[in-house]
Amino acid sequence: MDERILVATDGSAASSVAVKKGIDLAKATGAGVIGIYVVDEVAILNAVRLFGADKEDLERKLQATGEEAVRDLKRMADNAGVPVETVVTTGVPANSIIELAKERGVDMIVMGGHGQSGVTKFIIGSVVKNVLYRATVPVLVVR
Repeated sequence: MDERILVATDGSAASSVAVKKGIDLAKATGAGVIGIYVVDEVAILNAVRLFGADKEDLERKLQATGEEAVRDLKRMADNAGVPVETVVTTGVPANSIIELAKERGVDMIVMGGHGQSGVTKFIIGSVVKNVLYRATVPVLVVR
């Protein structure tokens, strides 16, 4: 396996469409998949500051969500016969996606462009926008 596709997931039903598309593309091209979930450190700090959330508890919950999301991604890739590795990391999502893409020398990034609205659209859209503008490899945004 020489080619690798980085597939970003947030564990949502909407991102599972992008995960499936990334795995299908990898299978069709003989590429492997690296699945990534990023625990958003800025969102955690904002929740603590604005709502008084317990930082450690929130980190644990988001880490568990990430582990479940990449476990689902791995199961889908395994079922499709696609080589896969997974990563759960904490950071700024766009930065973490771009850094991992560079570190692992991926050939493409696949991520969901959710059909959200309002503040969620602004936050998620900014991750997609940042990755699109800053990535040095092709980015497939799946809607």
